Amino acid sequence: MKRWRLFVKSIQYSINLLYRSSKLWVLLYSLLHLLCSLIPLLSTFLIKCLLDALQNNIEIIFNIALIISLYIALLVVSCAINSFKTIVYDTVTKKAEHLYDCELSEKLSDLPLSFIDTSEGKDIVEDVRYNKEVAVSLVHHIIRIISSFYTFLIAFITLMSFSVLFSLIFLALTLPGVIADVFYDKKSDELRRKTAPDVRKFCYYRWMLTDSWPAKDIRMYDLTVHLKKRYDEEKSIYRKENAALDRKKTVANLLAELVMRSGEIVFTVFVVFLTIEGKITIGDATMYIGFAITAAASFQGMTFVSVLIYARVTETMGRLFDFLDICNPQTTVDKRSIDSFESIAFENVYFKYPLTEKYVLSGISFSLNRGDTLSIVGVNGSGKSTIVKLMLGLYEIESGSILINGYPMNDYDINDVRRMFSVLFQTFVQYPLTLKDNIVLSDITKSYDDSAVVGSLMQSGVYSELLPKLENGLDSYMTRNFDDNGTELSKGQWQKVALSRAYYKNAPIIIFDEPSAALDAEAEDKIFKNFEAISENKTGIMISHRISAARMSNKIIVIDNGSVVEQGTHDELVLLNGLYSKLYNLQKAKYVTIEEDYE
Repeated sequence: MKRWRLFVKSIQYSINLLYRSSKLWVLLYSLLHLLCSLIPLLSTFLIKCLLDALQNNIEIIFNIALIISLYIALLVVSCAINSFKTIVYDTVTKKAEHLYDCELSEKLSDLPLSFIDTSEGKDIVEDVRYNKEVAVSLVHHIIRIISSFYTFLIAFITLMSFSVLFSLIFLALTLPGVIADVFYDKKSDELRRKTAPDVRKFCYYRWMLTDSWPAKDIRMYDLTVHLKKRYDEEKSIYRKENAALDRKKTVANLLAELVMRSGEIVFTVFVVFLTIEGKITIGDATMYIGFAITAAASFQGMTFVSVLIYARVTETMGRLFDFLDICNPQTTVDKRSIDSFESIAFENVYFKYPLTEKYVLSGISFSLNRGDTLSIVGVNGSGKSTIVKLMLGLYEIESGSILINGYPMNDYDINDVRRMFSVLFQTFVQYPLTLKDNIVLSDITKSYDDSAVVGSLMQSGVYSELLPKLENGLDSYMTRNFDDNGTELSKGQWQKVALSRAYYKNAPIIIFDEPSAALDAEAEDKIFKNFEAISENKTGIMISHRISAARMSNKIIVIDNGSVVEQGTHDELVLLNGLYSKLYNLQKAKYVTIEEDYE
């Protein structure tokens, strides 16, 4: 019963998808498909009439000419309908696939980052992307079944009136082909899902060999031959597994085809024998043989598609429904509104990344009030950036609480929470779009204003650097991906563009995650001064390997091995003579040494 419910649900989903994407086109395609299925039977019947007319030596040329004319007209109409049907099919399919992609993107955006941050999650997403073809083609399969049944019914009733026994035997001999098709179709789907990780791997090697992004490293380290070898090895394993399955499938299909054709041959011999005996006309023989072939093909196609939908397609659609039913744990029925930011607090927070055993954060506790400036300090890998990811709701914590204005983060709509933050991520995105798009993407709800964009670019210090290169002003592309006249930026300039994006959003809380990693000393100093300035009307969070930058914050937390080991102001932490003091003095000594060397 569960399979039957899934079968009905799959059909309903596919019909709804196609109906919402292209209502009248689906109805038109159904009508054209039914007409196309009827044409072979009409053609066979006209040939029968023509042969009978010739055999009976009918002298009325008009009748023969009329039959020939009808037959030619039918061929022309058939070509026209088939051509139009192809256009309609492509239109319906593309519209439905576009709608599917849009809804898939919307669903993915609603899921936590932890879902797609695992190999298992990536496999599920890849499977769901593949299921697009299944979901869209399901209605086409149903239409094909109806058309095939319609054709089969007419042809089979005609054959039954001729010979019940031969008709049933001929029909039964098509079943091995159906069984073989269904069996190996399922095997192909199982192999596709099994090899999904391998496909991702060799596709990545192919990307490394062909994309411009890694091209410098590939040429610098002469990696082409090495990566090509890896690509060939991974692809070879994939090809061998598929080739082995294809060989088995070919043998099975060949045997099934021989069984069906043997029945066709016996039936043809039987019909010819009756014709020789004069029991049926040549026209009748032609019609019965033609109807027999049509009935067998229709029955085989109809049965295969029906079993395929019920067995394999419903299983595939079941995985799609499981994916669509995944709930975001951050979603709540009754959500609080955030009118303004007052405070954020971590209370005994524990966190580890998906499918890992080691805790990245262990019992983290600290608080931040509106107007505070916070610096998070620690050695690389201590968990500093992870705190920011949790603050933005990109991952779910294992235990503890993250409170916003005194209430758990999950009480709010996560999109409302994220609107409170402007963030410069350590691994910022370099959008191959125009300079304007690169900036305004941080807040597309704003009314576009050139002066605001220019202001944010000037605040980060990149505007004067880029201005001489901008042939089309703010509409200049920042790479050559879409425009050969696009501007190529250095890593430091890209970081300033990303910083401008954070400034443009102008949110109540601004986060800098290693903001000076790719910047020169002058640009770095400007960022730190901007960070100090925001304390007047915003809340600031700074993660930086430069311990001296923490001096401008009124709160500092020191992270070590995922735990807060020290909290306080710069002066308080220096006096503690702990980890902060050690890191500060090490960096201070380093810069003093450098200055002495230059003197």
